[in-house]
Amino acid sequence: MALKPGTAMDVRATLLGLAAGGMFALSAVGFRGAILSLGLPSYITAATFTLVTGLVLQSAVLSLYLWQHDRPVLFAIVRAWRPSLFAGFMGALGSQFWFLAFALASVGSVRTLALVEVLFAQAISRFVFKQATTAREVVGILLIVLGVALLLWAH
Repeated sequence: MALKPGTAMDVRATLLGLAAGGMFALSAVGFRGAILSLGLPSYITAATFTLVTGLVLQSAVLSLYLWQHDRPVLFAIVRAWRPSLFAGFMGALGSQFWFLAFALASVGSVRTLALVEVLFAQAISRFVFKQATTAREVVGILLIVLGVALLLWAH
């Protein structure tokens, strides 16, 4: 029986999303472990070193993959280095704050508190792009707020 996209029977997207979320969680725990294992006197230095190492490894692996599978895309990325410099810097700066937070608190606390970014995205969607908020999104927002409140209350 063939699964039709968008039906209740199509679980592939759900499974891929769960797998991606699991890998993200595993990487966050791994990065925190790496930061703490360095034993450096400054958490800032440990977090920054771990971030730079991770970014270099990710860039190398992605570049190698593109070299082997899609060279035109790799060359287009290299040609567009100048306009992407600001976005890359801002992404690295954002990651720096994530890694600093991982150095100071548990991954669960950091990621739970970080869910407030969903509220900002929803606000931008609503007020800037004039998109309506569905009942499903409202339930999700309420669950996020409840989770963050419980986290703050527990600490």
